[in-house]
Order: sequence, then C-alpha cells, then structure tokens
Amino acid sequence: MAMQGFDYAKQNIVKYRKEDAELWDLLTAVPRLNGVWPYICFFLNIILPGTGTMISSCLGYPGAWSKTQLTIGVVQMLTAVYLLGWIFSIYWGWLIL
Repeated sequence: MAMQGFDYAKQNIVKYRKEDAELWDLLTAVPRLNGVWPYICFFLNIILPGTGTMISSCLGYPGAWSKTQLTIGVVQMLTAVYLLGWIFSIYWGWLIL
C-alpha cells in the first residue's frame, strides 16, 4: 500500500496545470524601468513597503497598468505589519533593480 502511494506521488509530483503556469508568469513578471525610477522604487519599498511596487506597476507598462503588480503592492503594504510584507517588498524592490 505504501509503495503504491510512493509511486503515485513520484509520477504526479512534477505535473502542473496550465493555469498554475499562467499565474506564476503573472506573479514573476517584474516590470523593467529605465533611468532613476528603479532606484526610487527600491528605496520606497524599503521605507514604505509596497509603494515602490505600486509605482512600478504604473510606470513599467506604457499604456496600461499592471493590476497584478498593483495588487502585489497592496498585499505587501497590508502584510508589512507582520514583517512578511516588508521582507517581500524589499525582495521585490531588488527584482525591480
């Protein structure tokens, strides 16, 4: 019985759905900024968690805002009280650089 469970897990551990891959692409698509803006966003993410991410979501995509990045910035700001959002915000600011 245990071997059947082990074989099942081994076969299905690397499978993932297409929707999961699309969501991962949305969450890891960090906008590329030019000039001094990446440094400003990084500094803001350190001082006020999430603000740099929200600004980069507006500046990084000409013609449209990234709602996903904006939501990530809001989540960073709301969870900064627990330090998790602050650490996540600093990491995201590093990715923006």
